[in-house]
Amino acid sequence: MRAYHNTRKSDWRTPFGAVPAGTEVTVALDVWDDPGASCACRIWVDSDGETVLPMEKLEQDGHLRFCCRIPANDPEILWYSFLIYGSDGYLIHYGASEDKVGGEGCLYVEEPPSFQITVYEPRPLPEWYRTAIVYQIFPDRFHRGTGWRTLADAAVRQEKNGPGKRLVEDWDAVPFYEKTPEGRVRVWDFYGGTLAGIEEKLDYLQELGITALYLNPIFEAASNHRYDTGNYKNIDPMLGDEAAFARLIGKAAEKGISVFLDGVFNHTGCDSLYFNKYGNYPGLGAWQSEDSPYRSWYRFDNSPIGYDCWWGVDDLPSLEEGEESYRRFVFEDPDSVIRKWLNAGAKGWRLDVADELPDGFIERIKSAVTETLGADGLLLGEVWEDASHKISYGKLRRYFLGTELDCTMNYPFLDAVHAYLLGWRSAEDFAEEMESLQENYPPSAFYGSLNLVGSHDRPRVMTVLGEAPDKNSLSEEEKRDYRLSPQQRDLAKKRIRLMTLLQMTLPGVPCIYYGDEAGLEGYADPYNRGTYPWGKEDEELKKIYRDAIGVRKTDPVFTDGTFTPFALGADVFGFYRDTPQTHAAVLVNRSLSETRQADFPAKSGQADEIVNGFAVTVENGQAGITLPPMSAAVIFFR
Repeated sequence: MRAYHNTRKSDWRTPFGAVPAGTEVTVALDVWDDPGASCACRIWVDSDGETVLPMEKLEQDGHLRFCCRIPANDPEILWYSFLIYGSDGYLIHYGASEDKVGGEGCLYVEEPPSFQITVYEPRPLPEWYRTAIVYQIFPDRFHRGTGWRTLADAAVRQEKNGPGKRLVEDWDAVPFYEKTPEGRVRVWDFYGGTLAGIEEKLDYLQELGITALYLNPIFEAASNHRYDTGNYKNIDPMLGDEAAFARLIGKAAEKGISVFLDGVFNHTGCDSLYFNKYGNYPGLGAWQSEDSPYRSWYRFDNSPIGYDCWWGVDDLPSLEEGEESYRRFVFEDPDSVIRKWLNAGAKGWRLDVADELPDGFIERIKSAVTETLGADGLLLGEVWEDASHKISYGKLRRYFLGTELDCTMNYPFLDAVHAYLLGWRSAEDFAEEMESLQENYPPSAFYGSLNLVGSHDRPRVMTVLGEAPDKNSLSEEEKRDYRLSPQQRDLAKKRIRLMTLLQMTLPGVPCIYYGDEAGLEGYADPYNRGTYPWGKEDEELKKIYRDAIGVRKTDPVFTDGTFTPFALGADVFGFYRDTPQTHAAVLVNRSLSETRQADFPAKSGQADEIVNGFAVTVENGQAGITLPPMSAAVIFFR
């Protein structure tokens, strides 16, 4: 028997991709070689279980076609596959190909992987974010700013229990952890970056083309990364105070730059107002007494540590998100954490480890954001996989169904673009990854995905694309000291030229990790958290970034246009972006040594290439362009 279904072609499924609640989805399956066969569609919803729909049988030229309509009434993830009953009584299954939830399927003897339909309640993205160029800042390492010495000295001189704080005088020193024999950080190194320092560099950010800032945590904490919150209601004194925050917000707004914050609500620091393990805060913390007002916020147990903590890190005791007083503190009360900082000028929140937060908790955060800022408020989540069908702690998450996250950090894009440029995966694989995200995500979540290519949690993009040695082959000291050779940096910059063009023209909101545009190198934490090299930037790289941002701003097609990816062999990845007014095609040849001829359907009879000035031919509805090694083209069809 032969059978065929393709979720991405209208002959077999319509409408394409995720659908608003209340939609009927028509699906069809073609079957050959058994004129007596019948078919049913098996539907699965996690909350409701199985439904089997009969399918209408139609005689086609040489085969059978089976059709049915799947009611997509409620926001949920629908899974479906087909049951084919042969004329001799046998049962065979048709479902998604292995490791996929869309595209062409295949036959199975046993129950197959299912195809996915995301059913959602539509919700628009904040306009300031939808068209943004985002810049991520690790506050301690960006710029010291006026008055930094006073702030830093006061913090370092403060006597306290637990790991101490040390000021690194040399701004250019490479970050390195001093650890105890047990592997704990003995003392936290700080470089003295401040909110005033960010404010003083707003002109630079505006000139680069930045329109939004994503700040890693800025609240009081013991560590330099500040994911171990000590007090959610206070700016970390080393960064400044609420007045400094207000000045930053105001000056940024004058330059058309919005600011959103990093919220860490799955855990606090053990050295915090709430847990107070070291007794550095006044009052009773949860660690100190069962009578603490914060005791119910944490989960104590009989383990060697004595309490539940994030991934076994005892510096980060986990919070009980279902506890009512904690929920009031985070998002319900008028002066709750979420509302306080939105009222102070932030435009939204990025949720750290969103897959560790319950759906209902995220939903209420989004409600608080909307109640405070209306449609202008953003809620972005940290999710490292395809967020539409993310399973966390055995549960299918509901991030994109209309009441939770607006969008997520696009780590699938990061992994796919790196793998493509490094030759680990083909252009076909890259196109498949992007098409899969488009199919699974609601349009606003897809076009709002934060397209990052580096972050505080990943090695610097220069180090990755320059093909530095595998981290497992180096000691910590070797990783700290390793620098790319001139030849490796040249190779990395050629790849970054392609990468930034893709980042700025693909669907999604591009995000630059501070210092990537200046040529910073570094393996993962802490080496990827070096200081911005003011006065020592790689000017060639900065131009690459400015040029790519300029291409994005050439035409609204790169924010508003539909998206159709394609591949021309293993090396050439391409896609169309289309609006009623504009048709653009972007093509990249990642080969290190081979020129590739790219022939693809033209959108009109005239074409202009705006990046490198390559000649484009259009004849009989086909466009053609010759792409040298490591080159790209952006073609507008007029």
